Parts: sequence; structure tokens; C-alpha cells
Amino acid sequence: MLNYAIDWATKKDLAITNNGKDVKFISATIEEFSKFLNSLDGDKCQFYFEEGGGDSFKLLANKNNHKVFTIIGKLVNDRRDELEIEKNDENDVKIIFNMAKDNPELFREFALLDIITAKVCVLFKIRSDTEQNLVRAKNRLFSLERRLELLDLGKDKQKLLEKEKDTIKELEGQFKLQTNTLGKLINEHPIWKNYLKDKKGIGAVVAGGLIAGIKRASKFDDKYSLRYYAGMIEKKGNQTFNHQLKRTLYFFIEGIIKARTPKWRELYDNMKIYYADKHLDWGKGKINNYAKKFVQTKFLDELYKKMVEIENARASL
Repeated sequence: MLNYAIDWATKKDLAITNNGKDVKFISATIEEFSKFLNSLDGDKCQFYFEEGGGDSFKLLANKNNHKVFTIIGKLVNDRRDELEIEKNDENDVKIIFNMAKDNPELFREFALLDIITAKVCVLFKIRSDTEQNLVRAKNRLFSLERRLELLDLGKDKQKLLEKEKDTIKELEGQFKLQTNTLGKLINEHPIWKNYLKDKKGIGAVVAGGLIAGIKRASKFDDKYSLRYYAGMIEKKGNQTFNHQLKRTLYFFIEGIIKARTPKWRELYDNMKIYYADKHLDWGKGKINNYAKKFVQTKFLDELYKKMVEIENARASL
């Protein structure tokens, strides 16, 4: 059975090697993924990935009956530091290949829970892209209407606007369908079944954002690592965090406040009182923001614990 290591990168080519020496690159598109897998002439292979990305390739490889294994990115980074090698895609994919050969126990198989999570991640990204296109289309329509008003075109103005309106209508239909389909996928995920579904104010979109943002909680050293990753703890200097996950936590807090979700809404109200009493010089806006962030952080901690429990339970089956 052939072994391949793959290093993924957002919006960049995938680096691939099957010997730890020679590296080739393929474009990060479904068409190129299919072309590459078809070139294997039916040979069953094992693919070794760093966790966090490459979901479409992983799903496609799994669908073609190949084995997929993943490793926590920190372990790859630590090995690179030990070897004192420059970080780049070519070096990383060689490190992944050699780690798969020398330390296969560090990898875990891309199994059922990972497949469900990857499906959620892919559809959530598709829906996010449609949402962005919809916003752009509406902005174009607004701008076009203002510009055409300068021309005094009468009935011709509406004809010129029809195409943009049709585009918006089509995108709205796609967006609605993608949202409904995301809800069906979310229903299959254990974190929804065993935790999120009972929380008022948390729907499929927020659940999808949390799953897509975190993916596998046990890849984080502890809850504090996840807090940094979600942008809940500020670092000095340049801070890198998952903007999509932080945005999802914003929608979470707005949802639970509006729905008066038991436990979390009460905690939010209590923290507003606490901050108001402790910081008499703070304005209402600052008090509100700190109370929201406190609740977001505590919810993230609890979600982290639940996800790790589910992942450990699945791993032991």
C-alpha cells in the first residue's frame, strides 16, 4: 500500500510526497483532487495529513476507499524546531511523511466523527461563500440603482436592474437550501445531539460555526489554548486567532441573550451587576461587553470539555 503525506495550506496548492524526498504540488480544487486520485490506477493508499484543513481532499479520498490519517499540527511544528528546519510547505510535507514512517502512533485515523465534522466544515464554508456573494450582489444593485438615477432612463432603468435582481434571487435560494442542508448535517453530529441541541438560542448555523471553527477540541493543549485560538484572551503584540470562530461566538451570545437561555442568560445578567459594582467608572457599554465576553469564555470552556469527552469516547470504540 502506497503512503502519501500531504501538507495543506489555505488558498494555496497542496504539497504531496510518497517518499519523503520528491515533492509535487496540486491546486486546491476538487477537479485536481479527483485527477490526482484517479491517477493512482485503483491502488489503495494511505494519506497522512496535518489536522485543521484539507477537508475536501480527505472526504474525497475516504469516498474512494483510501485510508486517511491526521496528526496534530503542534507535533509537526515541534519536530521542525528539533530539526532546525525552515518552515515551508515542502519541508513540512517531508516531515509529515517521515513522522508517519517513524511514529505512526502519533496519527489517528480519519473515522466517522471526523467525516461528519469535515462535511459540516465544507458545507459551512460553501454557505459562508454564498453569504458573501449575496452581500456583494446587493451592494452592486444598490450602487447600480444610484448611478442609473443620474441617467433618467425611465422604464429602461428596471430592465437594466433585472439581471442583478435575478442574481440576488438565485443566491437567496441557494443560501436557504444550504442553511437547511447544514441543519440536517448538524443533526448527525454528536456535539449537537449530546449538548448543543438543548441550548435555546443556538441553531444550526451557530453550531456549524462552532464545529467548523474548532473541528477537534483535543488538538488543543487545554481550554486556555482554545480561548487564545477563539480570540477570547488578548496577547501582547500580533495576535492570531480564528476570526470565523470569534464571529460565531458573537452570534452565540446575541442568541442566548435574546432567547433568555437558562444558565447563560442568568450568568450574563449577574456579570453585568458584578462589573457595575466593581468598576464604578465603567460605562454601560463596557460593562455589557465584558459580561458578554465572560459568558462566551465560560461557554467555550464547557463546549471544549464536552467535545473532548465525545472524542475520547469515540476513540475508545
